[in-house]
Amino acid sequence: MTFQLQKIILIFIRITAFIVICPGFSFKGLPNTFKIGFAISLTLIINSIIPKIDVIDNMFLFLLLNIKETILGLALGFVTNLIFSAAEIAGNLVDFQVGFSMASVYDPSVGTTAANYGKMYYWISISVFFLLDMHHKVITALVKSFDYIPLNTVSFNNYNAKAIVSLFSEVFELALNLAIPIIIVVLVTDIILGIISKTVPQINVLMLGMPVKAMVSYIITLLTLSWLINSIGNTIQLIPENLEGFMNLFS
Repeated sequence: MTFQLQKIILIFIRITAFIVICPGFSFKGLPNTFKIGFAISLTLIINSIIPKIDVIDNMFLFLLLNIKETILGLALGFVTNLIFSAAEIAGNLVDFQVGFSMASVYDPSVGTTAANYGKMYYWISISVFFLLDMHHKVITALVKSFDYIPLNTVSFNNYNAKAIVSLFSEVFELALNLAIPIIIVVLVTDIILGIISKTVPQINVLMLGMPVKAMVSYIITLLTLSWLINSIGNTIQLIPENLEGFMNLFS
């Protein structure tokens, strides 16, 4: 096996592992032939950019490098997916508060179970991802990963668990910021319905509460839609920064 073939295999494994997890490239509706062709195209382009590597005669070491590239590609895809998870978590929080979480259904295009707002927030984030041309920036960050973490590197000397934990906490903070307007309005609606149930006991608040909260959430969503899209756009723009920060942990 020549160094050129070893190099192409390692590049292809990292890119394929990344595509498997990264939203925007891992749609189940996309044919697998398209995903493989896209991975091969990127592999050939990156192969012409990055420097050559020495021949790896030890097959055990080459196997370790393959495992390392698989884990690294999955990790990079997972970091990208975390930002989309922030939007989806925000939608799930709204669904729980409004009461739509009881009507969760399986979405085959995503591969997860989600309710109305969860799916809406997710697909808005996907749309904004492509509208802001972030898919090109994500691919650029993936190409830069070969400079941060070369193919023939096995050890991760600068691993920092604290930075990983802070990344997860940032995701939950972003999700709460996206969901908080509707959550506050629905909580106020619950308080008003509680007051009505005490002052006018003849009104069946239990039957009235669900459609009222659904209607209020729809109205607030329409009124804050431009703010929501702008906030999700600002969240999506954090992807290259998070990817670069993650790669700095291991460079």
